[in-house]
Amino acid sequence: MKIVYDNIIYSLQNAGGISNYWFQLSYRILKNGLDISFIQRKNSNNIYIKDLSKYNFELELELNNQYPLLIDRFLDLDINYSKKFIFHSSYNRITNNKYAIQIVTIHDLIHEKYYKGLRKILHTYQKKKAIKCAKHIITVSQNTKNDLLRHYPYIDESNISVIYNGVSDVFKYQNVQYENFILYVGSREKYKNFHTIVKLLANFNNYRFVIIGSQLNKTEYNFLNKYLANRWEIQIGISNKKLNDLYNKAFALLYPSSYEGFGIPLLEAMKAGCPFIALNNSSIPEVAGEAGILLNELTIDSLNHAFSFIESNRELLQSRGFFQSDRFSWDKTYIDTISLYKKLIN
Repeated sequence: MKIVYDNIIYSLQNAGGISNYWFQLSYRILKNGLDISFIQRKNSNNIYIKDLSKYNFELELELNNQYPLLIDRFLDLDINYSKKFIFHSSYNRITNNKYAIQIVTIHDLIHEKYYKGLRKILHTYQKKKAIKCAKHIITVSQNTKNDLLRHYPYIDESNISVIYNGVSDVFKYQNVQYENFILYVGSREKYKNFHTIVKLLANFNNYRFVIIGSQLNKTEYNFLNKYLANRWEIQIGISNKKLNDLYNKAFALLYPSSYEGFGIPLLEAMKAGCPFIALNNSSIPEVAGEAGILLNELTIDSLNHAFSFIESNRELLQSRGFFQSDRFSWDKTYIDTISLYKKLIN
């Protein structure tokens, strides 16, 4: 079975959940000696491609950046292969090779739900094109599958498989004393409710706020100083080992997103014994199970109740988190994905 992977995600982001997903599949395929080659642009700064480069892998095609990324990401790929093969793009690109059995992974429907204008038009155009060409579609949660069918009701449901994400073994419980800080992991897009949380945390003077994510802009910097002066910090581009240390030391992870296709930070926190507070919506209940605290709304009262419950029931929440996170693994993601490839190519 010949597999061709399109590594475009490593050019679209320097880090992130989709890059992590793609790396976890890729390195397991290489480690198990499957026949795979890759397509990618030169000079990616993605943290995962650096790890993948430790393995010897074959480039099917190295794009020389002839076109700007904004154009290249939408171009069909020319692959010179004359037998059936699996083609899987990390982010919605397609090949014009007639022998390709094309597979697309849909991580979420964020652009359909939360964006307008040119960004929404371009992303939904590319997604529709990938779906049309796909022999099969993978979604990372049942909620994403349901959203996909609502937005694209012409898709044959039998051509969709739910294959959950996993969580790295780097994340583990260290049995250290927690500190009074709240951890925030992820982007600060509007649907993530970052600004709402900052305003709410202004009412809880006992907690510092530690942000893991991209560089702040000036407006965000001033906003944080207005509401949480001398009580916040940001860490950028940290390793999973360092992130695991922070999960272990945090009082709690605050994950207030209004929508997630999956929510890997919740699993990471569970593995590290870090209680979490999240909103009870989208795919979050699938990932959270009985672990953590799920809120129906973000208010001072709901946060106060959540913080009090964590203080009184920390060990209970940790044990529930350990149990729930054991249901997910990248090895299972890999096995289910390869099984799907074999089924489709035979």
